Amino acid sequence: MASVKATNITNLDASPSVLADASEVHGSVRVFKDSYEASSLASGSDITVARLPIGAKVVDIHVKADALGSNATLAVGNGTTADKYIAAAAMNTANKLISLSNDGKIEAIGDEITSTITNILVTTGGATTSGTITTVVYYTVS
Repeated sequence: MASVKATNITNLDASPSVLADASEVHGSVRVFKDSYEASSLASGSDITVARLPIGAKVVDIHVKADALGSNATLAVGNGTTADKYIAAAAMNTANKLISLSNDGKIEAIGDEITSTITNILVTTGGATTSGTITTVVYYTVS
């Protein structure tokens, strides 16, 4: 059995110690919560659900919705990549929750907002969408 250390612990234990970025160790998590009531929203539409400051690091994203339709899907991304955080997931059952931590892309955890693309978008797919969509974006800033 091995005993190993992750990157930030290795840096903190080094001599001399290498300080971690405050957004990764002992940082404060901030929240951007919003909701949207979709009514016959066309497939391929996007909903701006958060606007983060430059330098923010995305820690997690939760999306919970009504049953939006038999073929309705939601993806979470930014203005460049529609599924940067969470690939399209079926949203055909009530109170379904998708999240970056459970359903998302591993490389997107800790993604830093580095440009003028600061919006987080939910994109509809598969069918016309109707129902409540609630999002919570968790992020840190240095």
